[in-house]
Amino acid sequence: MPYTTVVAGTYATASWANANVRDQVITTFATTTARDAAITAPVEGMVAYIGSGDASEGLYVYNGSTWRKGPGWNAPWGLLVNAKLTSVSVTSGTHTTLQDGSAVSTATATTVTNRVYKVTTMHNPYASGGANGFQASHVVGGTTQSQFLIPSLSTTTQDSRTFTSLFTETSGQSRVFKAQIAAYNTNTAITDWGSSTIPRIIIVEDIGPSGAPA
Repeated sequence: MPYTTVVAGTYATASWANANVRDQVITTFATTTARDAAITAPVEGMVAYIGSGDASEGLYVYNGSTWRKGPGWNAPWGLLVNAKLTSVSVTSGTHTTLQDGSAVSTATATTVTNRVYKVTTMHNPYASGGANGFQASHVVGGTTQSQFLIPSLSTTTQDSRTFTSLFTETSGQSRVFKAQIAAYNTNTAITDWGSSTIPRIIIVEDIGPSGAPA
């Protein structure tokens, strides 16, 4: 849509005002519901600000099919989801297969195609079954993305460790992000410990684009 420089003597018709004022300025609304009621036929590139004072507040850009919240495609969008598990003394089991169970940090969120997500988990493992190591993996939508290894652990003291991996979305959808755990090398248990002050954590952040909007 071309932009118009207003000059003296410009005749402001309804269609001129719609094209050059309504569709080319940032409008503000109290809620997304109010926005949708007022703008029933948005056009690509329109920007609206929602001043709702809650999680919906912020800038939205209409991309031709939906209102997308955020600072634009080429910017990071920040925190997607985080979760804390605080139960005490959960054990991997007496085998070395990476597994689900009560020890797993899990978070569910909706991703966007061609965005890159950073997955961070913090664990507090110790070798509760005797001399042993710890292994963990980041799993997204049932597929293992990365694996991590601590060859040996204390048998009595929790050893806080943080692991990070990247996931590039190729088909945006509701995704389950989780960390599986297991003992390493020997067939004895490890414990991934947690409390209200030292929880096990999973954080998923949108760090930017990988390609064009789908």
